[in-house]
Amino acid sequence: MKLSGFENIDPGVRAFILITVAIAYPAWEFGFEIGAFGRLFYEKVFVAWSISTALFVVLLIMPKEKFAVPKLAWVATAVPSLWLVLALVVHTAPEVRLLGHALTVIGFIAYVACFPYVIYMAVSIAYPDLLTITRRGPRITVGAIVLGLVVLGFIAGRHHPRFLTCDDFAISGNYVPADCSDRQPPTPFR
Repeated sequence: MKLSGFENIDPGVRAFILITVAIAYPAWEFGFEIGAFGRLFYEKVFVAWSISTALFVVLLIMPKEKFAVPKLAWVATAVPSLWLVLALVVHTAPEVRLLGHALTVIGFIAYVACFPYVIYMAVSIAYPDLLTITRRGPRITVGAIVLGLVVLGFIAGRHHPRFLTCDDFAISGNYVPADCSDRQPPTPFR
């Protein structure tokens, strides 16, 4: 069954919709984990590392005469791997406290600065139509939606006992937070 009315949507608007929908869940989940647990779990860090590393390798093997790779692209895709190498070093030399602090700073930079830029690069390559929109409004709107979902996820994470139980976390295979509730909140799914 084909939905009518969508075939005439501008390619830039299509890209805008696709990107917004694609980043909705990761943005929500990022906020929820920080809100519920006060930290990101390792799989999120490795998602950022694997995507950044894959793009780094692609940039390495692409023909350089057809595509000039910006220096910022090299840095943004390499920093997550630098974090991983430093993490290995820190665990072999835990007595060097400066390395632990450097690991925290580089990890923060990798996830908060480099990873969004890596996603922006991937979008620029895969969906250049999104970047054909010269007005800043759609880009700002995507950013506002993402930020809004992170904030809402954080609030939901902080207040998870109001609508989730300890069993909800356990059944899903997640860590059960210390402040979870055993009382059954009203929900249409039970």
